[in-house]
Amino acid sequence: MKHTEDNFLPQALFEELQNYCLNTDFQRIKLGEKEFDILETPIKILPYLQTEGYELITTFIRQATSKFDTDLRIHADNIIQGEKTALAKVLYINPKDGTTENGTAFWKHHIHGEELPEDVTNEEFDRLITEDANDWEKWSIQQILFSEPNRLVTYKSNLFHSKFPAKIHNGKRIVLVAFYKKE
Repeated sequence: MKHTEDNFLPQALFEELQNYCLNTDFQRIKLGEKEFDILETPIKILPYLQTEGYELITTFIRQATSKFDTDLRIHADNIIQGEKTALAKVLYINPKDGTTENGTAFWKHHIHGEELPEDVTNEEFDRLITEDANDWEKWSIQQILFSEPNRLVTYKSNLFHSKFPAKIHNGKRIVLVAFYKKE
């Protein structure tokens, strides 16, 4: 399941969010072996992220630049903050002008297909994340959903995906991400 919704937030609120992201210093954090530049999601955005039948686990804003977050890292969002995820959302925030065309790519693994198996072992999940995540020979691209400011993409969190392209050459790729579990 993948769903795209343009003009997700009211325009004035989106412009406020975009201004916040473009004029606030991101904080660099380390999660496992990966570093991210993040900002907190403003509280006034949270009501728009509510989804019937799902409970929000976490949300934050992240950025990728020409010098940071430059790998592909194909993955599925299996466990977030110790919770089994069911749904993920990406809201594109960066301005279109002056930014490398980007989006979210969905992939097919040569063994597992398009989705992380429900019964995947921790060992196999760790192997996928560490060994296969950037090995192009083990994947084929299935679809790219390109970014537009204020476009929301919602998808099953076990789908293999990545940012696209791996490296942003101009500007910044800025996205709000949100992860959910079933209620």
